[in-house]
Amino acid sequence: MGELGWTLERWRNATFTEFNYASVGYWRHWERFVGIPIREICYTTICMTPGATNKPSSAQEMWPLSIDKDIKKKTVKPTEAEIKRAREGAKTLLNGNK
Repeated sequence: MGELGWTLERWRNATFTEFNYASVGYWRHWERFVGIPIREICYTTICMTPGATNKPSSAQEMWPLSIDKDIKKKTVKPTEAEIKRAREGAKTLLNGNK
């Protein structure tokens, strides 16, 4: 029956609560497997366009989805010691582990 893939009999016997849960799950699935890739492609295209003005700072800002609430934002900034350690590690990798 439509996008949910239910039979007519399944739809007739479903309660309102079951149907609502199924439709919410359908849209969450759509956002994960269709919405996020489309959003990332559009965001990358806009950011790579040299003449574009008012470029968004993130894909979530450009096109918010309901599943973005689940993504926790990292608010802790690295310390100077961590930055220095990361730079030294990068230099080691670039120099061939010398």
